[in-house]
Amino acid sequence: MNVFTFNNQLNRVEINEPELLLIKEFSLLFGLERNKTKDDPTGVKKTKAFREFTYIWLMLDWKSPYSDYPEQVRHKEVLVDAGLTQEEFDDPLFRAACRKYRELQESSITVKMFQAAQNTVIKFIDYFNSIDPQERDPVTGKPIFKVKDIMQEVKGLAEVNDNLKALELQVKKEQSGDGDDVLGDVRSGTFDD
Repeated sequence: MNVFTFNNQLNRVEINEPELLLIKEFSLLFGLERNKTKDDPTGVKKTKAFREFTYIWLMLDWKSPYSDYPEQVRHKEVLVDAGLTQEEFDDPLFRAACRKYRELQESSITVKMFQAAQNTVIKFIDYFNSIDPQERDPVTGKPIFKVKDIMQEVKGLAEVNDNLKALELQVKKEQSGDGDDVLGDVRSGTFDD
């Protein structure tokens, strides 16, 4: 799904697949009244909608430069980059468009697996950040974490990282349309052209 592209000349995210506007949640973002701002008093330039699309792409698209950031950090950074206020973010029409984009992004089982794996890896990172090999049991005085066990777990991270990268590559191929997918998860057969 390559819905958005970046226009260097206009310095904004643009819709790459105009069919997106056939979906109610996205077409509503283009309404003239809701796009009237002090920068665009008539609403014709749709500057607010393009700022919202910028947020949607940076926050929710798997190809976003922020896709590896934890969600709360990503949200704060993307609000600034998109030029949206918290009030604009809280707009029910905009939030509905965000939910719809996420739903479209996550409709693939491969994407769902990748996101689950990413969330698990983030938990691994939190776990390793909290390990202190010098921490002792207050009753026995013995180490809570054994260095040998920690080292063994760290070795396993390389395999986890390799598998995550392979899954990410699979998602990218699926999302970009590379490969021989005919329709969804159906593969072309011997006699299909």
